[in-house]
Amino acid sequence: MARGDEELDRTQKSDARSGRLTRRIIAAFAIFALIAVTLSAIFIHTSVRTTYLDTQANRLAQLADYAGASASQNGYDAGEDYDSWVEMGDIINRETDYEEFIARLDEVLATYNGLFEQYDQMRASQGEEAAAGLYAQASAALDEYNRYLVAQYFYSLQDMLSRMKEAYQLSDFAFIMPNGDGQTVTCVAAGVSGDESIEAGDQPFLGDVLERPRDQYPGLWQAFESGKALASLDISPDGSTYYMYVPISSVHAKLWLCVASIPAGDLNEAVMAQMVPTLAITVAVYVVCLAALLVLFRSTLVNPLLGLTRLMTEYALTHDVATATAIRSEAWPRDEVGILADRTAEMIDETEAHVENIAGLERERERVRSELEVASRIQASALPEVVPPFTGGRGFALAASMSPAKEVGGDFFDFFMVDDAHLAVVIADVSDKGVPAALFMMRAKAILKQLLMEGLEPAEAMSRANADLCHDNEQGMFVTVWLCVLDLGTRELAFACGGHNPPAYLAADGGVCWIRDRSGMVLGAFDGLPYRQFSRTMAPGDMLVLYTDGVTEAMDEQGTCFGEERLERLLADCGREQPCELVDEVLAGVHAFAGAAPQADDITVLALRCEAWPAADQAGSAADPADVVDRGDDH
Repeated sequence: MARGDEELDRTQKSDARSGRLTRRIIAAFAIFALIAVTLSAIFIHTSVRTTYLDTQANRLAQLADYAGASASQNGYDAGEDYDSWVEMGDIINRETDYEEFIARLDEVLATYNGLFEQYDQMRASQGEEAAAGLYAQASAALDEYNRYLVAQYFYSLQDMLSRMKEAYQLSDFAFIMPNGDGQTVTCVAAGVSGDESIEAGDQPFLGDVLERPRDQYPGLWQAFESGKALASLDISPDGSTYYMYVPISSVHAKLWLCVASIPAGDLNEAVMAQMVPTLAITVAVYVVCLAALLVLFRSTLVNPLLGLTRLMTEYALTHDVATATAIRSEAWPRDEVGILADRTAEMIDETEAHVENIAGLERERERVRSELEVASRIQASALPEVVPPFTGGRGFALAASMSPAKEVGGDFFDFFMVDDAHLAVVIADVSDKGVPAALFMMRAKAILKQLLMEGLEPAEAMSRANADLCHDNEQGMFVTVWLCVLDLGTRELAFACGGHNPPAYLAADGGVCWIRDRSGMVLGAFDGLPYRQFSRTMAPGDMLVLYTDGVTEAMDEQGTCFGEERLERLLADCGREQPCELVDEVLAGVHAFAGAAPQADDITVLALRCEAWPAADQAGSAADPADVVDRGDDH
């Protein structure tokens, strides 16, 4: 494709990307606006609902307080009046409303006044005895009038509740008395409004028992038991009505509650009345902001970025260093886009410089990798090799394995014949990893072998080796060592430990114990340290298992260490196997425990089993004990 066609194709692609970017911005802003509007709606709904409920709670509490105060001022008594009203079934009943009662009260009063007037006239004209009959009739009329006065308290209370219920558009406005069963209440008086009728049973009447279970009306019983008005509205079980309960004081044992309620639907109407205009304004503001943002976004961000993208695309195709100069020559905005353009030009310059260095770095890396491979082979060659016919069976059997954490590790082991009847075994762990540790390891290995071959006891060899390793140790490296010399004739094991992990001793009868005798500190740290020597006699079939801390400190994916206890159980399970099989079992157990966790340290295991020599061999006709060294097929 010609260069002009490529430029045209890139321009078209950039314009298409510009359109996609704008659409993404619109989509992102629309999602943001939708989320914001939704959150605003939730906030407004919650705020309006809370405010409305608090306001209504205060309003209903005030109405209930007012009604209760009015009842107290008019002389109603929660105990005495209720009992009197209940006994007046002939006067106080569902069929008699307030107007009818007042008319009957006037009739009773007129009857009393007429009889009393007749009594006064007859007493004046005929004497007290002649008017005694009229006096008895007038007294009976007065008693009846007094009964009607008591009943008037009830009808006045009911009329007050009805008028307040009508005026304040309440669902319920009544006085009730909770019963002691915690499940029912008794109606004292209830207001009616609109088309409601006591006679038709639209509202409860004096003495009606209503079901108000504690679990469904907790606010009612809370107000009754605490003697205090509710702090917030209570809601009916079906969610249709909000209630306020206010206790009314009484000088008797019975307590009245004033109940005021409103429909729950009023809440939804109030919320919608405030939410709709607020949300409409919010949506309009977001639409205007989106339009303004898009215009500003395209002029200040999209177009400059498209220009920078074209130049970067050209550099990607041509790898022309002059693109950096072209970027610097453009008039970019003095904002983040301009900073991005400057950094892009610098990046192109740095990229070219890095490309020139990458080839050299790759060559250097290949050289280092090659040197590490050579060092790894040198280290492996320094360890004792398996050469047939080392198949075991006379005097001892031995197997070992080392798995370095890096290409070159810091662990090592060694075993060799000091003379025809003495076998030396060494295991050690250098304090570092990599090539420096490998060099220090080879130095320590050579020194220890030389000293033991000179016939020195393990403790003396340890002390001499420590002195040699402390010299010219500028890096401050050290090594933990456990070494022993086994007399193949007497089976006496002389050993010394310099800060190394305790070996495991597997008796022929299956028991497992740890050799925790410590001769001294690590080698290479402090010069002039003495080391103690220990010894024990091995029985035929006993096995000594040496290892480095890479075994016990191996971690699984959760960071749990393998530990001595787990190693002890593993050795107890496979203690009667051949040394090579035991080493394989230990390594397999450690790797299975670690799983996918990376190996953090070298893992080295060595197993030495003591075996009996035939009598002829002990007399001097045995084969060379070196012939019984066995490192296994894979060790």
